[in-house]
Amino acid sequence: MKRLSIITICIASVMMFTSCSVQSMQTENIEISSTDVTITEIVTTTEITTQPYNPVVTIDLSFLGDCTLGTQHGDDTDQDRFNYYALNNDKTYFFQGAIPYISSDDFTIANCETVFTDSNLTERDKGYTPAFWFRSRTENAFIFSENSIEAVSLANNHTNDFGEQGQIDTQNAIESTNYTQWGNDDKDIILEKDGVKIGLVCCSLWDGNYADSIISRIENLNSTTDIQVVFFHGGEEATHIAESWKIEACHRIVDGGADLVIGGHPHVLQPLEEYNGVHIIYSIGNFVFGGNLNPENATIIYQESITYNKDTKQIEKSEENIIPFYVYGGTGSNNYQPVPVPEDNYLYSQILGFVYGENSSPI
Repeated sequence: MKRLSIITICIASVMMFTSCSVQSMQTENIEISSTDVTITEIVTTTEITTQPYNPVVTIDLSFLGDCTLGTQHGDDTDQDRFNYYALNNDKTYFFQGAIPYISSDDFTIANCETVFTDSNLTERDKGYTPAFWFRSRTENAFIFSENSIEAVSLANNHTNDFGEQGQIDTQNAIESTNYTQWGNDDKDIILEKDGVKIGLVCCSLWDGNYADSIISRIENLNSTTDIQVVFFHGGEEATHIAESWKIEACHRIVDGGADLVIGGHPHVLQPLEEYNGVHIIYSIGNFVFGGNLNPENATIIYQESITYNKDTKQIEKSEENIIPFYVYGGTGSNNYQPVPVPEDNYLYSQILGFVYGENSSPI
């Protein structure tokens, strides 16, 4: 009987993956024969290709108008009011009509015109009548996070309805969602996609002098962010015409470095303007609005798609998309559920015509 010799075969494979994908695999069979043993070696070869570097990033932003997720003095017993709806509906109820449009973007930003608190706080004396103090339970902050809303502005005239403690409770309630960010007159928001940073300035704009501080915030963000967006709150209520001082202030803000300017507070729509290549919409009206049983029933979701080149550090293109909405659907009074206006409805073309300056009114 012959002695069996031992043959040792070492196979080494090194695979390096740096943005690589496997294109194909081939197998070779190598036979080694001796008198008593045949050994088959399996050799695998891999072709590796590198995906090309692309410096261009497109960022899709959606903006929603005044979202008052509360009721006067926090009452939740009136069946016609927002707080009662919040107690008796799932949190996805309110933005159900908007979800198809805001769940597929990169970031959705809304104005939060509500105090979230579970404490029995005293209303701040506003010194005028009629006056309104909107509040709801802290759990209602999750209405934003559960409906794909990544950021909210607290720079508005109702954030301080219940004093400093009301502001702190509201901020804590939003932070507890672990999803939605907040900004105000003292705090910017930084959003980021694929290495491109967007600085969001949430701010008040009650007269032209406010533009100076807004421009300073833009300049401070310029060194750490690539795109600067201003989301302001101010102007006269219930008018479809932007005041001359507000137009001038927004022009200054664009000249000061803003790449997009969005306004709110009038509770109705105001037109879109393109100034020096930058879009300005002076008011996007209401959205989920608990402040009134019969608000003007015409609004929009405003979307902006920004294409940015990381190599040149320039915006290559900005395109707007206007989606006409009812502030509330169904019949009768406010049910706190905005729904899209059908394209074959007269209001659809009426709203678009108004936003682009072709009509004097959106309704």
